[in-house]
Amino acid sequence: MAPNPAFDAIADADATAKRRPKNSLKGQQTKAAIVDAALGLATHIGLEGLSIGALAERMQMSKSGVFAHFGSREELQVSVVREYHVRFEDEVFFPAMKATRGLPRLRALFENWIARTAVEIDQGCIYISGAIEFEDREGPVRDALVASMTLWLNALKRAVSQAKASGELSPETDEAQVTFEIHGLILTLHYQARFMRSTDALARAQTSFDHIMARYLPATRIQ
Repeated sequence: MAPNPAFDAIADADATAKRRPKNSLKGQQTKAAIVDAALGLATHIGLEGLSIGALAERMQMSKSGVFAHFGSREELQVSVVREYHVRFEDEVFFPAMKATRGLPRLRALFENWIARTAVEIDQGCIYISGAIEFEDREGPVRDALVASMTLWLNALKRAVSQAKASGELSPETDEAQVTFEIHGLILTLHYQARFMRSTDALARAQTSFDHIMARYLPATRIQ
């Protein structure tokens, strides 16, 4: 398996943490608890709804105590985006890596993604709400959102490329197009299920994925 920068970053962070004094570890634990609470709020009210005051009340801390862990509200928002991405990888990306490379892995990525989306229909999705809030606003928060989503879509595109290389998808398959269509399914699913409250959105998203895969099968596999 090719080296994964995410694994290296996690390993470096763990090694650094072990060298920190106990009081620093306690500070890190407090900061992690604040980010966890902020993520819980952001999924319901959006990144822009976050405030130091609301978090201080939820954490039963002073505003200055919360602010000491983040230089600004913007830094807090970026930390929430990064934490969301870590959890997204843990639930969607890494489990799918256990599947066989090719179509099985691509299907696993989609099924894990759709399973997480099903939960977020009620809770809200940072990637989707964040895109709406920061689509035309330059800065670190937008950059963090774009970087996270780009990393994920590139992983999905790589899975499509592997399925093409293995002969499970047609040699004419446009990896970027397939990735675009799969991403579009998730966005449509979220809109239909969360906003339109369509009860069959999940089933239709799965059927649409099957239709996409069928279109890109090599001629020898089409029956």
